[in-house]
Amino acid sequence: MAEKNVITSMLDDLSKEQPIQTALCLGQNLNPDHHQLIQWTYFSVTEFLMLPFTQRYDLGFVLMDTDEFKDLAGIQKSQLLVKLRDLMAKRIVVVTALKDEQLMRSLGFTQLIDKTKHDQDFALWQFNILTYKHVPDWFNSKFWANPENWNKFRW
Repeated sequence: MAEKNVITSMLDDLSKEQPIQTALCLGQNLNPDHHQLIQWTYFSVTEFLMLPFTQRYDLGFVLMDTDEFKDLAGIQKSQLLVKLRDLMAKRIVVVTALKDEQLMRSLGFTQLIDKTKHDQDFALWQFNILTYKHVPDWFNSKFWANPENWNKFRW
């Protein structure tokens, strides 16, 4: 598992960007002592996959380098992350082994820690819906259709 001080410092940084009030944790019951303002909820993998959508959490934290995830196939990991990304959490942080890089990139996650900077077998990934896709310059009303023909022709 990733060092606790890396996780707690990362939580501090994420809290500065956007306030975190509710958090969901998968893989290990993680409840940092100094983050008492965050309401943590822990689920096992099987509980989470059967969990109906009742609320959206501010943060989803997944520790995929634990024993609970070692028996899961790639499709089950993908289902879990997609459900978490699309329904359950606004922002997701995932700790994985280096071998899961292709899965994480294919689901739209961005890497937080460069794997060449450390010797351990873990990578830190995030997904934030607010920064997932940058709006291109051409995607605004200035460049739509032919404004000079508005109210002249019916399309």
